[in-house]
Amino acid sequence: MELARAGALHRDGRLDEAVTHYRALLKASPDAFDVARLLVLALLQSGRLGEAQAAARKARDAHRTNPHAHLLMGAVRQAEAKWDKALDAFEKARELDPRFVEAHYLAGNALAQLGRLDAAVACYDCALALQPALEEALTNRAVALSRLGRSEAALADCDRALALNPRDPQRHLARAGTLLELGRFAEATQAAEAARQLAPALADAYFLKGQGLAGQADVDGAHAAFAAAVNIAPDRPAFQAALVRTERQRGHLDEALRLAEAALARNGAAAALWQELAELRRERKEPEGARQAVERALALDPRAPGALTTKARLLIDQGEAAPARALADQALAIDPTFPMARYLRAADDLAEGRWAEGWSLYESRASFLPPPYRPLPFTEWDGRVEPDELVVVGEQGIGDQILFGRLLRLLGDRGIRTRFLTRPRLVPLLSRIDARVRVVSDLSDLDTSAPGLFWAPLASLPRLIAPDPALWPAPPYLNADPGRVARWTGRLPGGFTIGISWQGDPSAAVDIGRSVPLDMFAPLAGLDGVELVSLQHGFGAEQLDACPFGARVARLGPDWDADGTFIDTAAILQHLDLVVSVDTSLGHLAGARGRPALLAVKAAPDWRWGRETDRPPVYPSLRLVRQETPGDYAGVFARITRMVAALKRGESL
Repeated sequence: MELARAGALHRDGRLDEAVTHYRALLKASPDAFDVARLLVLALLQSGRLGEAQAAARKARDAHRTNPHAHLLMGAVRQAEAKWDKALDAFEKARELDPRFVEAHYLAGNALAQLGRLDAAVACYDCALALQPALEEALTNRAVALSRLGRSEAALADCDRALALNPRDPQRHLARAGTLLELGRFAEATQAAEAARQLAPALADAYFLKGQGLAGQADVDGAHAAFAAAVNIAPDRPAFQAALVRTERQRGHLDEALRLAEAALARNGAAAALWQELAELRRERKEPEGARQAVERALALDPRAPGALTTKARLLIDQGEAAPARALADQALAIDPTFPMARYLRAADDLAEGRWAEGWSLYESRASFLPPPYRPLPFTEWDGRVEPDELVVVGEQGIGDQILFGRLLRLLGDRGIRTRFLTRPRLVPLLSRIDARVRVVSDLSDLDTSAPGLFWAPLASLPRLIAPDPALWPAPPYLNADPGRVARWTGRLPGGFTIGISWQGDPSAAVDIGRSVPLDMFAPLAGLDGVELVSLQHGFGAEQLDACPFGARVARLGPDWDADGTFIDTAAILQHLDLVVSVDTSLGHLAGARGRPALLAVKAAPDWRWGRETDRPPVYPSLRLVRQETPGDYAGVFARITRMVAALKRGESL
């Protein structure tokens, strides 16, 4: 009767009264373990940890051969976050009863907290061998497997847990998170949406949906999902940071700044928000503000891989490659899978000519440089089997497709039937790399169920077939259309004719330190006998109207490249004495055509141009003119002007 009354008080939340009754019962019957267990639980629930520990120790000492007594002691140690002592208690319970499912499960949890993930998985295995439908063990094993990098096995556990309880939104969320780790973004989006349908006010469902959409390059959709997550849970820094990030990616830098500053006013101790502010300041070309923000992030969380890599990128902007590499290494020591750290290491390796290591790590680009096409619905090629047909997917910018496009010739040499999938406007230009390769902008006529069909991203071809650029087809490997060459004969100015370009991709994330104002070309325009021709397309071309020497720069007219990217420019290069450009795709085109060009590049340029040499190995006809001081393009163009004057005198570059 008294035990029933105490239990009723316990269930009603009248914990202090329940504790009083349990103590009275134990005083009358000191060996009543069930009463001791209920007392400990009531003390834990009321936050009286010291009393709970004393009661649990007394129960354990009185019942040393009872595995439940050791489990109870472990539960108290767990509540105290003393995981090593909790583990000792759970291990003793397992030893006393090898079939004690809960002891195996709780030992796994303690091991996971201690970072001993392989041992944690082994404990969960024991629990599930005894009780295959134990959802909590499946879910926690999935988390441990994910942290071990065994995402496929983790996904199998998520699927099993979901099958046991398909109406639990948390099961769908766990599956979505694991699919994100695997890069299966469309499926992750679907799983997060399933969780949202079950629980419309679940902020995490919107957040994971946003991550899935971001992985599919749907920045607007991701932004809407992150905004919904923030609306439900406005004080979650991860949600706020994601919203700032997508606003920045949409090019709305002022709104991103407003959101970041408002979020930091609410939560100034959020390292993730300071990191996003640093990225935003960097894109706004405010390096000092970016440095201050990233230092705040690192002061709050010195082990944040994202903040470490943001600081590394700021150092690279200043030409400090070695300390940037050290920061990337530090981030990888903390999280060996962190994509940006792997990418920075790849870029450093490739810039230094460490090809095998670089190409392997370069696969990390897929995590934050989404290709223009989705992964294809058939097997990705690993380079080990000979495909009956291979679809190579164009990715990243125009320059990359020109740079890596030469490797299509190696596939042709091996007799591999190849299609190259690219943007419609690039088809005419890239079709002139190799007649054996069919260049297309859609795959509507492809039988995707055909055996022996594989696909590969274009920039993965070096890793798969030719790591050393010395073995790549040498320029010129991209031919101009002879009809176009003839079409432009006599249409350009006479004299020493130079094609110029001053503005690359205008997006803030890409253009940091690359482009220059057209005014930088003034010394070149002042040389006698030099004629300038604008090869600037789109953004930046409007500067011609305001430039003091704009009238001296020939314009090519509305029919130029009207029916395909660079299709006329490739031919026009044949009629030029020289190209002078900043780091844009025009430099790649000149290099692929084997035409002479001077490229103005920042102090620590993109890895494609190497570190020290002024002759990039991938394009022997190019000459790099590097900043001697970060940010000093005036000095670069003064040197270019002297070099052009020497060329006019008949000297060689």
